[in-house]
Amino acid sequence: MTTTPWPDLDRSFADRLANRTPTPFRHGLVGDGRLTLPAIARLGDELGPDAISAERAAKPLVSEDAGQGSALQVESVSDQILGLAANNSWFTLLNIERAPAYAGLVDQVLDGIARGAGVDGRTMKRRMGFVFASSPGSVTAAHFDIEHSFLLQLQGNRTLGFGRFADQEDREREVHRYWNGSFGRLDTMPEQTEEMAIGPGQGAYIPPYTPHWLRNGDTTSLSLTVTFFDRSNADESMVQAFNEKLHRLGLRPVTYGDSPWRDRGKVAFMRVYGGVKRRVRPETSASH
Repeated sequence: MTTTPWPDLDRSFADRLANRTPTPFRHGLVGDGRLTLPAIARLGDELGPDAISAERAAKPLVSEDAGQGSALQVESVSDQILGLAANNSWFTLLNIERAPAYAGLVDQVLDGIARGAGVDGRTMKRRMGFVFASSPGSVTAAHFDIEHSFLLQLQGNRTLGFGRFADQEDREREVHRYWNGSFGRLDTMPEQTEEMAIGPGQGAYIPPYTPHWLRNGDTTSLSLTVTFFDRSNADESMVQAFNEKLHRLGLRPVTYGDSPWRDRGKVAFMRVYGGVKRRVRPETSASH
């Protein structure tokens, strides 16, 4: 059992982070008063409906509509979260760092990881937190995220599967779908490469662009995910966003990684573009 709230990752993790290697860990956040089911229900009411995503618990691992057919109407966030044992629901509370107590929690987790791994915490940008609360038997559909993600299980047991894209062409097809509304939801099941059983006090590092999915056990599940961008995935996402602008003009841009000097130019443009956009209209974080 770890004696610290954050994941007990040592300096060997720095290489796994750089190489985007899935990594299990233990943590000490079980029992934290901010992360009980009643506390999360209250947080849902505080954040409001715009910060809530809800779906049916039982759904396929892949779908062509990016999960739209599984969406649920949110009527009373706290009541629905407290009733998860019987209401066949899957809830995400988005960007919990907007609540001051949870902003501190996100920083506590990521700064603890940075210290243990010997990584400069200042490189962990755009820090975000998400809470996932779901009924027994829930499925988290196969998808990938563009952030570095740390999943910390708090209540219940789940099985976390990892997969891989069939080839580079398949990866690029899914990246294109991501920027056009799939938000990383896959429409075909990838080949499984690894599986982890995760219970309270356990968790896993989920690298960017790594297909993964989860299945709940026979009890309600509650988990926290904290995410960040560093230079590697921030640059990659900016090049992809730039390339999508070119695709919409009918052009065929060079894929990220195939031409480093072109990538640098695209990143420079997107940083300037993003700065202007934020001055005109501030951006908000989003997830799926």
